[in-house]
Amino acid sequence: MVPGISSEAESRLLALLDTSVTDVTAASFEHREFILLGGREQEARDLGIDVLGPAEPTIVVTDRTRRLGRIRIEAAGNDAVLFFDNAAWGGNCHANIRILGDDTVLFFNDIGDGYVALPDVFMRSSGQFLFWGRMASAVGCNMEVEGDNRGVVIGDDALISGGVWIRNCDMHSLHDLRTGARINRLPVDTVIERHVWLGQDAMLLSCERIGMGSILGARALLKRSLPACVAAAGTPARVIREGVSWGRHSMTMSGAERRSIGLPERPAEYPSK
Repeated sequence: MVPGISSEAESRLLALLDTSVTDVTAASFEHREFILLGGREQEARDLGIDVLGPAEPTIVVTDRTRRLGRIRIEAAGNDAVLFFDNAAWGGNCHANIRILGDDTVLFFNDIGDGYVALPDVFMRSSGQFLFWGRMASAVGCNMEVEGDNRGVVIGDDALISGGVWIRNCDMHSLHDLRTGARINRLPVDTVIERHVWLGQDAMLLSCERIGMGSILGARALLKRSLPACVAAAGTPARVIREGVSWGRHSMTMSGAERRSIGLPERPAEYPSK
């Protein structure tokens, strides 16, 4: 799909990218131009990339002149690849990324003039991945990913508010003191489907999936999956309304937004003027 990414990493990623998540497929990149850069090359620095640590990741872009924003990478693991489909970017991606494991893939699709702020992305194990969907935006999203071959998928047109945390496990084990058995879950893949809105200070902990079009309220704590087109809130989060979604415009939901989650462009009972 993209040069530099191993076939194993590509297979893990593609297995999660169905139409409920993104319009991006392997075929989307068949005729694209790719520029491969070493993370410490001047050309990468000119794009806004600053690499620290003993390892040098591979940077892949689709425009060698269009600035990404400000991206700081601390790389300890080997063979990391960061892809940025930046041919139409406005230079508004600001991220601090820490990579401990080997064979890590971070895949950022077209964000256009949108805004993506990732204050802390911590990839702790080997074979991990992060997928960022087309036109997805984030006011401030932190991630911590544990477990070999595990990752986070953010669907197309997702909206992530400030102070959001996504962790794919509890990060520490809990044990029954009588039997010694581990009683909390192992790390999972966290998949946020297309056109999902995560509210201010929401936290996802061992959450496997949020269905397309759904809304998670401010300061909610989610430790399970949510179906499509629901609103959930609270600690722990629970569904408070079904058959709802949201629009980026403060007063309306666009026809394109409705189509993206499988609905007609106009509601059947749309009020007449």
